[in-house]
Amino acid sequence: MGQGGLGRRRWQRGPRPQAGGFCVLSNGCCYDRFMPISFQRSLCLAATLGVGLLGQNGTCTSTVTGQLEVLTLTSASLHNTRKLRVWLPPGYHDAANTAKKYPALYILDGDTAFDSCTAFRHQEFRADETLTELITSGRIPPVIAVGIDSASAALGYNAAGESPDKGEERAREFLAYPDPFSWPGLRDVRGAEFPTFLEHEVMPTIANKYRVMTGAANSALWGDSYAGSAALYIAIHYPLLFDKMIIESPSLQVGNGQLLRDTESITHVPLRIALGIGTAEESEAAAPGYNAAWLGMMHKLADNLQAASYLPPQVQLTVADGAQHTYPDFGKRMAAGLLFIYKP
Repeated sequence: MGQGGLGRRRWQRGPRPQAGGFCVLSNGCCYDRFMPISFQRSLCLAATLGVGLLGQNGTCTSTVTGQLEVLTLTSASLHNTRKLRVWLPPGYHDAANTAKKYPALYILDGDTAFDSCTAFRHQEFRADETLTELITSGRIPPVIAVGIDSASAALGYNAAGESPDKGEERAREFLAYPDPFSWPGLRDVRGAEFPTFLEHEVMPTIANKYRVMTGAANSALWGDSYAGSAALYIAIHYPLLFDKMIIESPSLQVGNGQLLRDTESITHVPLRIALGIGTAEESEAAAPGYNAAWLGMMHKLADNLQAASYLPPQVQLTVADGAQHTYPDFGKRMAAGLLFIYKP
């Protein structure tokens, strides 16, 4: 479940419950009674999976496929420290490839991309397995994938895979506009600063250490939920930073629809944009009609992007029947996005 965007949603009018305003499910999991039942069940499942990942000595068995290197980056602009998780394609260290350079794929919520041990609620979206399959089969070129931990992940996760701030710093960092629907109390958002962090801190750090091809033509960005909103904001306001993007289930309600309105009458965006959405992102019982409304907004987004007056982009919209707002479901659509943005 994407942090912040869905987990904080108010499903009824009125003030949020204070301490004690929670329900306990039959399996002992305790969550906010304002969350939809399907979400509560997914949290309990994630917590159960988290326990199952831990051995008797409390250690976790990594689920990484391939070679993953972890860097620590302290940001001068955002004033925090986080991990960059760099997945290297097969053959990167082979003697025959020592002079070869690779395109770069930057993945937001990188803590959840490659390893269940580090993933939010231990639900990774298996970027490493997807990339390995597509690269080794020759369906996409070899790429270096850079997972960028969120600001909430930087605070550390507990045994259940949750951050102490419940995703608040992640939301603050990704949102360029406040979200009156999902997080009405969070007003001091800093998402407009995030593109500068990517361009002037993350990307140079990777270029200085790894053999990446630089420039927009060789750079792609992946984001989901609030991170998808951050990616969309970059596509609109920094269209020359990335030529390729995969945006999964972006939170288009932010700014009371302002992010979607920003895509009207645009002149230029990245050249290839893969969009994804599920038909069951939310519980219909808790939010009647919300899935249809979100799907409608995604179609409008695709139309607006394709209508860019200067160099209209290629846009793909993947609608996954029955898919929910979870990292595993985002991951299931990752191959379709990668095949689209890297097609010859």
